[in-house]
Amino acid sequence: MEIKSGAMPGKAFQILQSGDSGIIEFFDNVIAEPEIDKMTGRKVTIWRCEKYVLTVPYFPGLAAEIENNYAVWLKKAKDAELQAEAEKVRRYRDGLLDQCDAQHVTTKWETYKQALRDVPEQIGFPYVINWPTMPN
Repeated sequence: MEIKSGAMPGKAFQILQSGDSGIIEFFDNVIAEPEIDKMTGRKVTIWRCEKYVLTVPYFPGLAAEIENNYAVWLKKAKDAELQAEAEKVRRYRDGLLDQCDAQHVTTKWETYKQALRDVPEQIGFPYVINWPTMPN
């Protein structure tokens, strides 16, 4: 997820411990951009980056493990976000399919339902989705 902040991330990642879990926040592709503050009219620096969050069991040495295998851990976080977003889109799609099943059983609705089932096959899924048009 892209975020904006008035402060530059201090590290490439941070670990927040919550009970037995470690919540790892990764900050990738950090870019500084000048912007005009709307309240003061002054030029300020805004930091944009991609933030990925991964929850894992916490253990002593977790930070060292991430530092030694940073690319692997960052990929895990990116994959987890992709899977979570895909699951969210699939749940929405399944709701639309359920609505169709409850209301309609014509050929045009069967075509629409198949197009909904094909949504995960679209290029750009789950971030870019071309939802099929619901029949009248």
